[in-house]
Amino acid sequence: MRKSGKVGNEGKLVLVTGVSSGIGNEACKLFKHKGYRVIALSQRPNDRDDIHRCITLDLGSFERIEALSDIIETEIAAANRVVLVNNAGYGQFGALRDLSEEMWLKQFSTHVFGPIKLASVCLRLCEKHAVPMRVIAVSSVLSIVPQRWKGAYGASKSAMNAAHDSFWFDERENQHLESVSIILPGPVATQFRANALAALDPLINAEHTNKRADYDSMAAVLAPGARRKPFTASAWNVASRIFRAAESSRPKPRYYVTPQTYIAVLITRLLPHSLQRLVLR
Repeated sequence: MRKSGKVGNEGKLVLVTGVSSGIGNEACKLFKHKGYRVIALSQRPNDRDDIHRCITLDLGSFERIEALSDIIETEIAAANRVVLVNNAGYGQFGALRDLSEEMWLKQFSTHVFGPIKLASVCLRLCEKHAVPMRVIAVSSVLSIVPQRWKGAYGASKSAMNAAHDSFWFDERENQHLESVSIILPGPVATQFRANALAALDPLINAEHTNKRADYDSMAAVLAPGARRKPFTASAWNVASRIFRAAESSRPKPRYYVTPQTYIAVLITRLLPHSLQRLVLR
């Protein structure tokens, strides 16, 4: 049975992962402005005016996510509604043949394993305290179409989509899970490039690779001051879609941001794979 008694946004709680900059940072500001209690979940927690509480989160460990249950439960028990925003992410670029097991595991732990475990913990606590919950995952246009040297990132974001959709189907009869929505942006003006460059650096300097010239070119594209792609969205553009999914009376399974994402959807829906490869190469 769901709680009642509070009106407006009083009692609304949002938990946001990946808040140090960019989309997560803007989402925290927007939800705080709209009257939500904002809980930030971050590898590098710090006190800020736009959040009520910051909790250390390690998406690479189920045990550590589970260990947050008591802290999260305190917040959920006091709420009338919960929104979980699985936003944390980074891009591990590079030819698939060059990626180490550690690189693969970290990429999938950040985008798939950790977010679903966190959603599961939150849902269990929402069931316990009879609080309705929504889950919103921030994915990528590269979960729809592949791109050279970005296979691990695209694969993990595709898996993120599938895992969150499956989470919805698994729990669709659960009265405490209202919706699961996936946000699909194209290029966004954030620290993503800087973080991707840092993740690429071990491959640039690796002795075994035969892609060094390609990695040098990619590093130039990711470097500070490099030209942005056309129709690059702002972090606020994405945050506003997240808030729409949180507040809509009929939230959508997918929210698209930037023309690149709409084009990618059309290509994959209308063209056979043989033509897709010609168009996307």
